[in-house]
Amino acid sequence: MATLKKIVLLVILVQFVFACAEEDKPKSDTLEYFEKYLRKDMSHASLLETFGDPVKDLGSGIHIYVYKLEDSTEVWIGVTDVILYANHVDQDQHLLKELI
Repeated sequence: MATLKKIVLLVILVQFVFACAEEDKPKSDTLEYFEKYLRKDMSHASLLETFGDPVKDLGSGIHIYVYKLEDSTEVWIGVTDVILYANHVDQDQHLLKELI
């Protein structure tokens, strides 16, 4: 019986640790998420793996990936084989912040 209690307590502890860790990770549709995980040296494949498929690709010659954020702003990432730039823009496409 004591062993069962220890196992139950261990399971609860592990769940608590994972729950706390998930709370520290920003949501993927926030500027905080892009600021935390976007790096200039990311490969094209790594970019898509980290942020998923963009909602739009505006590019002609280069890809300009558009990611919509929860606050109705967007992150625009210009990419070929490497990331050329990343900008945070408002609904009217005004630059709010250069991320890269």
